[in-house]
Amino acid sequence: MATAHYTPTHCPDTGRKFTRAERKAANKARFKAELKASTPKRKASVVTRKPVPKATQDLFRAPLMRLTKAQLVDMILGTGSPQPVLPSKPEPASKRKAKSAKAKARKATPQERTADKQERAAHGPKGVGPITPQPKPSKADVDKARKAGKAQGKRNRTERAKRLATQWAFDVTYGGMFIPTQQAELKRLLGDVEVSTYEDVMAASL
Repeated sequence: MATAHYTPTHCPDTGRKFTRAERKAANKARFKAELKASTPKRKASVVTRKPVPKATQDLFRAPLMRLTKAQLVDMILGTGSPQPVLPSKPEPASKRKAKSAKAKARKATPQERTADKQERAAHGPKGVGPITPQPKPSKADVDKARKAGKAQGKRNRTERAKRLATQWAFDVTYGGMFIPTQQAELKRLLGDVEVSTYEDVMAASL
């Protein structure tokens, strides 16, 4: 059977777990109180003793949770009186507003900074500005988007063909004409155009 504790391990009001020193001091104080209650009363002596603290549950109340560990031990043992905890002075309303505004401010992410930079480069330092809602939503032009995509793909393939032709032309194995596999790749990129030399690729990419 486990030994019963004199004091609880947690505060019944706040739920904070007491430290080992606090429980030890409270156990000593309660043991002294019980020992004094069990001994027969004697005649009043000249020496005055310090008052015995109240029950353990009365000691651990919510206001006492603001005290330090040393103040709690002194209060339990009766060796001193803890200093009263003064309420904190409220800050002025102007400082509270400044702190709240500062806390709400958020730095832009790298993606947001890049998007802002691109927008300023395309639309000027002021950007696009506020967008006014339209009564009728604009419909997407599918044909126009498809044509733009094809044109961009053609430009990308042409740039790649130029890069490959330049790389292969400066290779030590280049003898003035591309080998058949290189010609097939350049023909695929340039759209079924017969090319065999570097000059043919540059002329077809114009």
